[in-house]
Amino acid sequence: MYDSLIFDTDLLLWYMDPLPSVEAVAETYNTPAYADPMDSIADFREYQREWASSDLGSHAISTRMEIPRGRIRTWEDGGRPDVVRGIETARENQWLEQPVDSDSFAALNRLVAGVFSGGSISVDTFEPSFSAPDAFVEDQLRDDLETLGAGTRVAMSNSGNVEELRPRSHASVLGRVLVALGAPQGSKAETVDRLPPYLSQSPDHIRRAFVRVYVANRAVDRRDRSFHQIQERRSDRYRDELVDLIQDVTDVDVWRDERTVRFRDGALSVLDIE
Repeated sequence: MYDSLIFDTDLLLWYMDPLPSVEAVAETYNTPAYADPMDSIADFREYQREWASSDLGSHAISTRMEIPRGRIRTWEDGGRPDVVRGIETARENQWLEQPVDSDSFAALNRLVAGVFSGGSISVDTFEPSFSAPDAFVEDQLRDDLETLGAGTRVAMSNSGNVEELRPRSHASVLGRVLVALGAPQGSKAETVDRLPPYLSQSPDHIRRAFVRVYVANRAVDRRDRSFHQIQERRSDRYRDELVDLIQDVTDVDVWRDERTVRFRDGALSVLDIE
């Protein structure tokens, strides 16, 4: 799959839209009064642009906008829809619509890989958590969270037996951004059947960075067999995509069975993993 798209790197940078889109992040929000969260943003922007500075009262504005008066009163008191607040936070931190060659997108890509390979995103709060099995992984996670302006804090996992890294600020918004990029939310074993779609159109350095984090997090050395393996309880489609991606990035033999993905030791040197 991943070697079916062969583009010059410069062409790929031109071809790819900046990610993630406002629409994709907005879709992670529950807006009971709106079927499409983007309509909530549009109404609030219209209110700010056309009516916030007018002399009209809330009743007159609600009549003209054809939305409930209580919603207008909330906006008059300084409130705003959660989706608007989230989009503004993501934009201020440069997490939205980032060019694929930007530092921000590079960090987001590695954090998506971190969720797939050794992390999770809360179903209830969208807060991401990352495991750090060794110093290399921990240092990379900290660097990426700092690059994105989220900072880091250490917390115990839900099981209470392992420490995890989490964003220090704007955790739920960052989690929504990662979900918009294709990161799984909740139980990966039950819900994930493919890798992030953007990888199929990404330049080599983005796919390589994704694989590097994934392998560093998950690969186990089979010293008796001269290969490494990743235990994966995922669908055949997922394991096939992972095999194709690792093989395309490292140019080493990669194969799988019903429970594992395996590759030759030479992949580690290609990925600069000691």
